[in-house]
Amino acid sequence: MKKRKKKYIKYKKERVILSDVLPFEVPITFSNRNFYDFLLSCKIVVENEKIAILKNNTQTNQEIIKLLMGINSATPFINEKVNFEETKRDSIPFGYKIVHKENDFRELTIIHPKNQLAVIDFYDTYRDLILYYCNKSQFSIRRPYRISKYTYFKDRLHIEKLAEDNDEIVEQNDLEYENLKTFFVYKKYSNIHKFYESYQYHRCEKKFNYLFKFDISKCFDSIYTHSISWALLDKEIVKKYLADSKQTFGQRFDNLMQKLNYNETNGIVIGPEFSRIFSELILQEIDDQAKDELKLGGFHYKKDYEIFRYVDDYFIFYNDESTKEKIITTFRLRLRDFKLSLNDSKSIQYKKPIITEITIAKQKINDLLNTISYKIEDFEEGLEEDGITTIKKKKGKVYINSNSLITKFKTIIFEAKIDYKDILNYTFTIIERKLNTLVKNYFKIINEKNTEKDFINALLELLDFVFFLYSVSPRVNTTIKLCRILRIVTTILNHKDEFNFDFKHLVFKKIYDNIIFTLYKNKTVSHAQVETLYLLIALGELGNKYWLTEDVLASYLRIDNKDSNFYSKTELNYFSLVVSLFYMKDKVRFKKLRDFILHKLVEKFENVSYVDRIKKAELILLLFDIIAYPYINIDTIKRKVLALYNISDTSLQTNIINARNNWFTNWSDFDFGKALDAKQSQEVY
Repeated sequence: MKKRKKKYIKYKKERVILSDVLPFEVPITFSNRNFYDFLLSCKIVVENEKIAILKNNTQTNQEIIKLLMGINSATPFINEKVNFEETKRDSIPFGYKIVHKENDFRELTIIHPKNQLAVIDFYDTYRDLILYYCNKSQFSIRRPYRISKYTYFKDRLHIEKLAEDNDEIVEQNDLEYENLKTFFVYKKYSNIHKFYESYQYHRCEKKFNYLFKFDISKCFDSIYTHSISWALLDKEIVKKYLADSKQTFGQRFDNLMQKLNYNETNGIVIGPEFSRIFSELILQEIDDQAKDELKLGGFHYKKDYEIFRYVDDYFIFYNDESTKEKIITTFRLRLRDFKLSLNDSKSIQYKKPIITEITIAKQKINDLLNTISYKIEDFEEGLEEDGITTIKKKKGKVYINSNSLITKFKTIIFEAKIDYKDILNYTFTIIERKLNTLVKNYFKIINEKNTEKDFINALLELLDFVFFLYSVSPRVNTTIKLCRILRIVTTILNHKDEFNFDFKHLVFKKIYDNIIFTLYKNKTVSHAQVETLYLLIALGELGNKYWLTEDVLASYLRIDNKDSNFYSKTELNYFSLVVSLFYMKDKVRFKKLRDFILHKLVEKFENVSYVDRIKKAELILLLFDIIAYPYINIDTIKRKVLALYNISDTSLQTNIINARNNWFTNWSDFDFGKALDAKQSQEVY
């Protein structure tokens, strides 16, 4: 295995918004990178309930800050500072849904930019206390234990290098793409499957006869924000001395979680890393209380039992049934004190050999996918005058049967008694690795009759298998992995003069047809499906021959066309609007649809009051993306929307519009491959 390189990170408190405030599951075109750059360029900080501009303090930047932070336009900057009182930081987060289970969705949240700034300030003030309180429990196996100092990356062969010596194939990209995963370093496991394969897990199997798994029912939805103070202090003391506790770390964290969730105390936002830290603080105390209570009852940790908790999933190793029952009862009672409960329907018990169904399936899938490879044989060719062979070459054959792979894969799923969603991330990761090897081997072997045809047929069969797997359980993680696979295929086939034109477009047509099928199957309803928005961007990688028609794109967005007039009964959310505009760019074929979407976009602002306009995270994100929209001249629309935020001076409007090329959507200089690498780097949960 190649050694990972590391690069020292100069500490910047603002990097919190690159790693800890956004859900992983956002469209590929969306990020906080440009927001982060703006905060640094102006040195924007929170000081004593005021926002201060320490650099580039212009009227334009002052107005931009008020717009971004949802501060009333009439509020003045005094001595380069504007009021940012904690009591006025309540906002309406942008909630959107992703596929969670079959016919079920999970709502994720993007918080208002002003609350993102508040999170930066909170982390900077309390990072040491966060680390202290997250390291009390001996049960937790995913907890922050220090601040990140390094970013790691692998020396990797880029797709354009897979053809080895052919330097003219494709333009060189950056050699590495570095991305921060999280603000903190986490101990011990970044993924639960690493625990299943760990020494700790195997040691416990030797020591104990049984494993019992349970989790907390709707953990994030059920958390009562005030319970953070109960966990860090004492429930009765907090209630008795409520006024005195308001400036404590726990109360400040409670206030932050309420403000960013429109003053809601029941449940916390789902998606950002800081929410997992919030829940970790509470569960650490529950773990500690349970351990102490069990010890008083004569049950000793690491002797009678061992417990491991990954976020809200618990793993109990034990020998005696009475031990398990005591542990379950103890946790049930301790959780109840914090208004939480066990999810009995998902509890599973194992006995020796303690191996999970997923582990069994992974081994079988690995064996199955090992059949995806070239059969290569070496041969020698060319003789010098003295009869000594001087040239060594390779021949190779590859054959993939998608029907056979699909049948065998379904058999593994059935026999292991797991769901597709449990294993698809693992499967797609292996397929991507196998595909890279196929490509490298193709460029190594001698090009004999049918070599190219066999390779193209193998790609077609592999794509059939990949799209079958994706269709049974489309999720954001698997969509990203699917797009990475498609990116490899399209980049390789676009190599100049390397592939027959007809062969290339056989593969492109296969990709196009399957994406179209997926888009039809998963039409957006009242919310955008982030999963399929990725595929919309992936289509653009195929070139002009494979652009959607205006009616097909409209149909996907649930926009109807009657007598050449578009109309929609459902509201398009922020992601649907900006990703569809990104896809359409300035293409003439989409003129009517683009005009309609821009009209609906303006309506979103007009249909709410000014007070809600500055509070709604969705509208703030949309505002800044639309004023940076570059593809066609929509100056009238940009000025109209700014006027709705009380920015009526035309000169100031112009300065705000021209301030940056990108805000939250990366309209310009978008690189699909680098963006996919960034998403791959960020996947930690």
